[in-house]
Amino acid sequence: MTDYKEDCLFCRMLTGKEKCLKLYEDDSTLVIVDIGQVIKKDGGIIPGRSLVIPKRHVVHYYELEDEEAGRLFIAATKIARKIKKAFDPAFVTVFIRGQQVAHSHIILQPSTGEGDPIDAMFMGVRDFFKIASEDVLIQMARKINEA
Repeated sequence: MTDYKEDCLFCRMLTGKEKCLKLYEDDSTLVIVDIGQVIKKDGGIIPGRSLVIPKRHVVHYYELEDEEAGRLFIAATKIARKIKKAFDPAFVTVFIRGQQVAHSHIILQPSTGEGDPIDAMFMGVRDFFKIASEDVLIQMARKINEA
């Protein structure tokens, strides 16, 4: 593994200095069960939350090489299928983070839709979405494409 950081929890897991429950591992990726499982309103756990972690220490996902990103998403897809088969959630939500642990990772979060805080979060932000005008969208697309 390159770019190992001693103060990074995920890097310590990758080197065996911290324990974790491994679900999948290959040359560039480790998938583990997240110790922080989401709780429904009734207090029950929504089982299956997992983390897909690149072995190279990268804070932001857009710093990954294309091949690394591809392998990360292949692993995420494999485990999301297994989560669906094991727990039969309505769907498995995918988040890409690197905030609480400064090591980019994909969060696989099963969602039940009923009493599910992840679903409630998405429903709550809907009020903040607005259909942008075509001119604004064209300007955004142009700026992104020119970057």
